[in-house]
Amino acid sequence: MTEWVFFCIFAKEQKERDMNIFEIKNYQVVFSPQALLLTPFKKIWDNDKDKEKVNAVAEMSYVYYICDDRSDFQYILDENERHEAICRDMDALPNDWERPDYIEDAIEYYKKLSETTSTKLLRSTRGVVQKISTFLDVVDVNERDKKTNKPIFDIGKVVSAVEKIPKLVKALNQIEEEVIKEKELKTQSGNRQTGVFDDMGI
Repeated sequence: MTEWVFFCIFAKEQKERDMNIFEIKNYQVVFSPQALLLTPFKKIWDNDKDKEKVNAVAEMSYVYYICDDRSDFQYILDENERHEAICRDMDALPNDWERPDYIEDAIEYYKKLSETTSTKLLRSTRGVVQKISTFLDVVDVNERDKKTNKPIFDIGKVVSAVEKIPKLVKALNQIEEEVIKEKELKTQSGNRQTGVFDDMGI
């Protein structure tokens, strides 16, 4: 009996993790009705009292755009800048829109739900790219120390950073492709497993 209980708990967690929450269809974000069985997303839905649910759909789309690795906004590495870009491009959200607590909860939930070894590696690689980009933005090879008249920046390090960029970009693209493939396989697997779990009453 105890083993069956543990199996049911595991099965529910696995079903939830494999659930295909978001998809892109006809250039729009659509979400599965099953997503509304998950508390953070149900809160978004229930918070919109209008029967058309325009705000709820916009906020659900925002969650996808801000943290899904398939999002067209993921090239913006700084999350605050990504937020501003999303609000600017989404007609349903005002430019000065701020995330309420229930959206923060949904974002954290979806990040954990979507996390794999590949997505962790992708996030780390993007972080490295961001640091190199920030470093190169502030580099002025002509800047010199006022006392010693020596260059502020080590030219060798600057050249080394620039030389590493092509390999890093290639690696980033490969990881992004792997993550997308992983999500597609997860979707297919989730669709198959959902039927099995439903038949079991889980």
